Amino acid sequence: MDGRKGLWFLVMSTHLKFVGESYGKHLGFTLKLSCHLLLLCIVSIVHGFVPWILSGTVSGGLKTILDTLSSRGKKKDESE
Repeated sequence: MDGRKGLWFLVMSTHLKFVGESYGKHLGFTLKLSCHLLLLCIVSIVHGFVPWILSGTVSGGLKTILDTLSSRGKKKDESE
C-alpha cells in the first residue's frame, strides 16, 4: 500500500508542478471549470429545444475553456 501512496503523490506533485499551482489553487480551478462546463451543458440542452436562442454560446464557451487549458503549464515554461 505504501508504494501506491508514493506513486500517487509523485504523479500528483508532478502534475501540480507542471501547471504551476498548489493543491488548493488547482482544486479551485477545477471546481470553477466544472461549474462552467455544467452551465454550458445546461445551455446546450436549452438550445437543443429552442435552437433560435443561445446560438454560439456553447461553442464560444468551449473555445474559451480550450484556450485556458492550452495555456496552462506554458506560463511556468516561459518564465524559466
